Amino acid sequence: MTDIDFNSADTQDAAFALIPANTLARVYLTIRPGGAGPEGWLTQSKTSEALYLNTEGVIEDGPYARRRIYTRIGYRGRNGSDGGEDTYANRGRALIRGILESARGVRSDDTSDRARTARTIHSLGEISGLAVAVKLGVDRDRNNPQDEGRNVVLAAIGPQHLEYARLMASASSPAPYAQPTPGQPPAAAQASSNGSAPFWAQ
Repeated sequence: MTDIDFNSADTQDAAFALIPANTLARVYLTIRPGGAGPEGWLTQSKTSEALYLNTEGVIEDGPYARRRIYTRIGYRGRNGSDGGEDTYANRGRALIRGILESARGVRSDDTSDRARTARTIHSLGEISGLAVAVKLGVDRDRNNPQDEGRNVVLAAIGPQHLEYARLMASASSPAPYAQPTPGQPPAAAQASSNGSAPFWAQ
């Protein structure tokens, strides 16, 4: 029987230790559909009427390559239907805008027609399958002092950031976008039937 050598495997401490807050990385972002909303991309909270995008980001390279980051992006808050200020949704919309700007190479202060179109999507599913430069944070349960926390995407990094070009240097160029459906592979969802440029770049 051939020996199976685990000496080169990561230690458990290294495999499960938190990535330091404010670490910059490029992630491959996908949505884990929860079946809620018009197309099923959203997830319904089990304790309130809140809705969110349940996302998974896989770090593509660097010292934390292949680590997975799970982030909930708010879409509607627990009291979102009462007509008041929905802070949860507003923060989520800001992060989605940042994700689109990062993936599509648009500065946050760009007000051109092309930039405005790049921030527009036909389906929430277009967010799935994007390569995005991000800053990572650590989220902890405020009600549990013993909680060690988990890594989340704190913010998306756009072209105005000094590290953006380095982070995105080896990322594949954005693919044309079609309207995907939940469960559809990202590559298939982004493939254009006629091979033309994505609508936001035309």
